[in-house]
Amino acid sequence: MIGKADRQMSFSDYWLLGKISEVSYYHRLRTWVFNNLNEEMFQPLFSYYGRESISPVYTFTAMLIQFEKGYSDREMEEESRFDDRIKYALTAPRDFDGIDAVTLCDHRKRLFNSEIGKEIFIKTISQAKEVGLFNKDNLHIIDSFMIWGSCARQDTYTMIYQGIKMVLRFMKFYEMEDASKKILKRTDYEENIKKPKIAWENEKEKAKLLEELVKDALSLVENIKTKKDIKDDLKKAIELLERVALQDVEITNDGHVKMIEGTAKDRIISVVDDEMRHGRKTSSKLSDGYKAEIITGGEKGSVVVGIEVDGANIADGEHMSDLIEQSRRNGVDIDKLYGDCAYSDFEEIEKRKEEGTDFCIRVPEATNPSGGFSKEEFKIDLEKGTVECPNGHIKQFDTEKTQKHEQVTVKFRAEECNDCPLKDQCTKSKKGRTINIHPYEKEIQEQREYQKTDEFKEDYAKRPNVERNISELTRHGGRKGRYRGKLKIRWQMIMVAINNNIKVIMKHISKICNRQIKKGEVCPKTA
Repeated sequence: MIGKADRQMSFSDYWLLGKISEVSYYHRLRTWVFNNLNEEMFQPLFSYYGRESISPVYTFTAMLIQFEKGYSDREMEEESRFDDRIKYALTAPRDFDGIDAVTLCDHRKRLFNSEIGKEIFIKTISQAKEVGLFNKDNLHIIDSFMIWGSCARQDTYTMIYQGIKMVLRFMKFYEMEDASKKILKRTDYEENIKKPKIAWENEKEKAKLLEELVKDALSLVENIKTKKDIKDDLKKAIELLERVALQDVEITNDGHVKMIEGTAKDRIISVVDDEMRHGRKTSSKLSDGYKAEIITGGEKGSVVVGIEVDGANIADGEHMSDLIEQSRRNGVDIDKLYGDCAYSDFEEIEKRKEEGTDFCIRVPEATNPSGGFSKEEFKIDLEKGTVECPNGHIKQFDTEKTQKHEQVTVKFRAEECNDCPLKDQCTKSKKGRTINIHPYEKEIQEQREYQKTDEFKEDYAKRPNVERNISELTRHGGRKGRYRGKLKIRWQMIMVAINNNIKVIMKHISKICNRQIKKGEVCPKTA
């Protein structure tokens, strides 16, 4: 049964009122919570009968504080008992006994599978509009940042070994362990070790271990698949085991197992969190975990209005369309969107322009990995359908395809390129140079010319505002995942965004108050 917040103030609480600065995070959070959260909002998570819980207003606020300050559940338990600032922010009295870690964990589990966090997030966006944060200085920017996973990346041997142990635990729970003993060749799966102990510098031992693990895994999978009425959790476990057993290996015609070269597409990197992925934000910044994409809006782009989470291997810009639609559902119409090169998706841009959304997106410059002439050194005439190389050779292409936004590949003959005095500056291929005409080549050419103007440079200079937002989000709970799986990580990012929006709203209200006090007018203290 849902508990009620005790907001009855004592003399001790009145003593505290003047001790905490009105510009502090604690005071601003308290003011917002006092005026915006109540138990009725959280009633769907609780029964109407049974033992009364602690108020979910306290626990939800405590979770916001955790992200802001980086507290663990145990640290939050201690802070909520002994730190007057925390009690003040929770809207709890000074004699409040605190929130134990078990209760925090229980309430969080309830919130994971509900829409309450999302509803409160949308509420902060509406409030930002009400207090005037969306005005003539409104700025919408899209960008992404990495979220470090809470689990370590595992190698192939560890994943298969731990995957087998996981399936065996489920089989034991469903009283199926006797069947597994007849299938498996290895007998060390009940040992409390991360992976088998072998001479890891010995390639023969590693090859033998790999073959044993893969064959044990596949035998286990095939055996369970023949059973009827497999429980969903066991079914999910065997599907995961089958995938990790096969993603890095090749089974030869004679039945031997060997490691393949390269990396499988969308490769799982941990059986503890199978939705984590290996990705990179730049060529030098590697990350294992997830990627968040956000759209910010309002004054100087300070309010988070849309957020999506996916594996770290997803390309930037993958969720641009989803985020624009999400922002609209959240009550924000985007008149102009700023973004870097990752968001130069002209198919999406053209579609949105027809709907009334303008864009300030940078197009990447043409490059040649071999260091020779880039595509820009070739004269592409889209009306005549010709491509002229730096040495004057001309090739024709079908303009009907480019008008239909289809990609066209133009190939210069090998004999032309091999005899060309500029070949070393153009291509290393013996088959000649190839030029790809983008489906939106015309728009790209126009944008590249526009990017050279002072007008574009002045306009595009607004985009870096989002870096401040990302810095704020990552410093206060958004850099490292606390949980496992996209559902929970997305909830974490929503909570981080709520915190950000509350701080922006309350700071804006303080500015309004200061201006009105100077004019002798009444100050709107609440949001």
